[in-house]
Amino acid sequence: MIYCAISGIMNIELNKQLDKEVYLAFHDAVVGGVDFGKKIKETHPDIFLNNYNKYIDDFYGKHSKELELARKDTETCFAEIQHVLFLELQKYFSRDYSKKNYTCFLSIFNCNPRYLETKTFQVYYNRSRDMRKEVIAHEVTHFAFYDFCTMIGIKDEGTLWELSEIFNVLFLNLPSLQKAIGAEELLFYSNLGSKLKEIRKIWEKHLQAEKFIIDSLRYLQGLA
Repeated sequence: MIYCAISGIMNIELNKQLDKEVYLAFHDAVVGGVDFGKKIKETHPDIFLNNYNKYIDDFYGKHSKELELARKDTETCFAEIQHVLFLELQKYFSRDYSKKNYTCFLSIFNCNPRYLETKTFQVYYNRSRDMRKEVIAHEVTHFAFYDFCTMIGIKDEGTLWELSEIFNVLFLNLPSLQKAIGAEELLFYSNLGSKLKEIRKIWEKHLQAEKFIIDSLRYLQGLA
């Protein structure tokens, strides 16, 4: 198969209202061993439920130039990885995911949630360039993974979420992607470590995407 130059559609935006919603959703959230409330407090020790609305308004006002510079720089981050990212996704899934519309919202919180139904996600604005590239690649890969699973009739469930996180570690550490991103893809949720070790053995068999996903899900479901 011949692969031509691929460019995707990625809107990079600021969204203060979404940050307010994210604060409410994550201020006391602990998921997969990650304490998101603690992560928020590390960079915003003075934010609380009784002042979050004004705090976020004031932060956006005070740091408006810094946020806009980060937004523009993040556009460049995406431009630097888009070709190789969509090329490798096309090679693996045999589908072109560059034609989808994606939106990346910069955030003042280091929570980085994604919204599968709208193909939108957040990136913490104060991450390094390489780490902003990593989050963008991480989330776009999630969207492709879930789209492919939907196409082959696999429904979303707990084990599919686990596999999606593990898959990202395996896929995004491909040499071509590492060269473009510049940051190693690490497992974000520490409680998946032992599962990654076993699924890596399935990955190393170099199976087709559908076979890899089905075999890996069977393994994960056998642990439930």
